[in-house]
Amino acid sequence: MRPLAIGCLEDKLVQTAMARILEAIYEPHFHRHSYGFRRGKSAHQALIRTHEVIRTRHKSCVVVEMDIEKFFDSVDHDWLIRTLELRISDPHFLRLIKRLMRNSTLHADGKMADRTAGTPQGSPISPILANICLHYLLDTWFAKNWASKGEFVRYEDDAAFVFTNEDDARAFQQVLIERMAEAGLKLNLDKTRIVPFSAKSPKGTIRLLGFELYWGIKRGAGKLLKVKTIPKRLARSMQSFTEWIKAVRNRKTLSTIWDEAAAKLRGHYNYYGVTFNESKLHHFHWHCIGMIFRWINRRSQKRSDTWEQFKRRLHFHPLPRPPRGVELLSLSSEHGATRKHKTKSRMPKLGTYGSVRSAGPNPAFT
Repeated sequence: MRPLAIGCLEDKLVQTAMARILEAIYEPHFHRHSYGFRRGKSAHQALIRTHEVIRTRHKSCVVVEMDIEKFFDSVDHDWLIRTLELRISDPHFLRLIKRLMRNSTLHADGKMADRTAGTPQGSPISPILANICLHYLLDTWFAKNWASKGEFVRYEDDAAFVFTNEDDARAFQQVLIERMAEAGLKLNLDKTRIVPFSAKSPKGTIRLLGFELYWGIKRGAGKLLKVKTIPKRLARSMQSFTEWIKAVRNRKTLSTIWDEAAAKLRGHYNYYGVTFNESKLHHFHWHCIGMIFRWINRRSQKRSDTWEQFKRRLHFHPLPRPPRGVELLSLSSEHGATRKHKTKSRMPKLGTYGSVRSAGPNPAFT
């Protein structure tokens, strides 16, 4: 649970306008491998880039996983304002940003808490401020001092740094701790670790944005870099769906439950539907189907449907099935163009030309 700074309509309008101004100023200068909360960038692109970097260094690869502890609640205000002053000289604009960052937060117990550090989560301006902070604190610093030894991929405060030499990775981790302290930040030591990840002898897996990268067996011989849903994240998603169906089974009509379940399945597939992850998608799908059947039958003391009746309902009102094959997001393209793959048209097989079907090879009308 995180406290959210949800302002009134007037505040949101001002914050949105300020976010647009900051985006216009800083977007051209952001690093191309920073993917968090930017137009035209996505978590899938960050995953694809990480997959590509590790695959190219498969013979000798060491990955430093980074996670900042309570990043949005810990950024030093003075440090962030000094950073903004490097490109912004308008004192009125800077003073307004200071006021926005100091907004009080209303907690669940009804108490107001003054904010002395961090950016207000839930505010339209918070993501761009976080990106500006990490751009100067991490991206430009890494590009200047460590680009010759490794590469990095960052999505907001989650980042992966890929090196060839393990000594370089350990030296970087030590310096990174000191660098984070300059902005009042600390690394989450439970999630920040060094993983030797060469194809021949990997000593763990790489976790990023809900996905787990691992070296699997390639058809024929050799190793292949694969991706799957993190087991804990998958278990959490299944538990969340189970709690939802238990809570709404007697509160909503069956048709409404069916539509909402379909939306939840599509949302899961849209994010986790990537190459090599079919088995986890099917696992989630059949768990949800089983939970729907189980809890729909517990709407009353009388059993609603048998399994055969439930299958008949699924036949006439099908729920979304997991994507397969070319329907999955390809990890070989940073833009994921194969996500929108369309099957070949059946027009030639039907002998159809335009809107008229004819039996011969020539169109009926010209």
